[in-house]
Amino acid sequence: MRRRGGYLTRAAMWLDYRAIMPGLARLSWRLAIWWGRRRGDVLRWSRVDGRRVAVANLRRAYGGTLASDEAERIVRGSFRAQTCEEAEAYFFSDLAGERLRRFLAVEGREHLDAALARGRGAIVFSSHFGSMCLAMVGLARLGYRVNVLARSLEPDDNPLAVSVRRYAEGKVATLERILERPFIIAGKPGSMQQMRDALAAGELVYILISVPPELARQRGAVRFLGHPAELPLGIELIAEATRAALVPFAVYRAADRLGHTLVIHQAIGGPEAGPGTLQRCADAIERDIRADPAQFFMWEFARSFWTDGFDDHDHNRYEACAHAS
Repeated sequence: MRRRGGYLTRAAMWLDYRAIMPGLARLSWRLAIWWGRRRGDVLRWSRVDGRRVAVANLRRAYGGTLASDEAERIVRGSFRAQTCEEAEAYFFSDLAGERLRRFLAVEGREHLDAALARGRGAIVFSSHFGSMCLAMVGLARLGYRVNVLARSLEPDDNPLAVSVRRYAEGKVATLERILERPFIIAGKPGSMQQMRDALAAGELVYILISVPPELARQRGAVRFLGHPAELPLGIELIAEATRAALVPFAVYRAADRLGHTLVIHQAIGGPEAGPGTLQRCADAIERDIRADPAQFFMWEFARSFWTDGFDDHDHNRYEACAHAS
């Protein structure tokens, strides 16, 4: 029975990634996003333990002050944000000209141009928030040369279900065509030099820094989401090596229409501003997360960042708070 259940799950995933999502995207973007939200609800319903952990982590990040219904609402939005972002990958090739302008508004471009005017390129960074990959498309269509630092999709480096891997490979291939260059694979020989060369040429290097620290070779201590934490140190090391500007961004999904806003913030202080570069980066992404926590993907995995412990006693205490709220 268990084997049959696993087969049915794999078959449903194959049908979703290979037929339903791309088919709906060709038929109607609105319908595709509607399906994306339904997928998020199914994911939230099926991941009982994951949902419970996400709620506990969220309440902990807010000091236990969130009521249970508000925490559940945010977590529901977080699952939907993930699945809608997946659905939007099927639109990327068609996002150009007027279609892109209707789908993606851009605020703060002057901050990026000012950072690039320093002549050392710019590291644009965010968290796993909103439709973060849409920023690659938007920046490339605006004429910026975008180089993406990404995790390998090779099975030995990144175990994924077959359907998910094929989806991810197709998504990366689409983005690489739009960017007119391959992704830079973190930790692979030559990756640091590729980033140095791109920044020296006045280009952009795109990084997501909300990567679970166990996936990073080097980590740095910060305070993140209300607690002592670790984040990958790579962005600080790249900034130290290149003196490139550090420019935070976030892509906010509109609540009342089909579209997004890419918000580019002012550059933050890098190594030239003294110690604490990674903390300044963490503070920058946390401001966007707290502005709209339902668009942050990583609530289920927030414990992997925190270093002050969150044992079963803590979990039970927050569960008790949730039931009492």
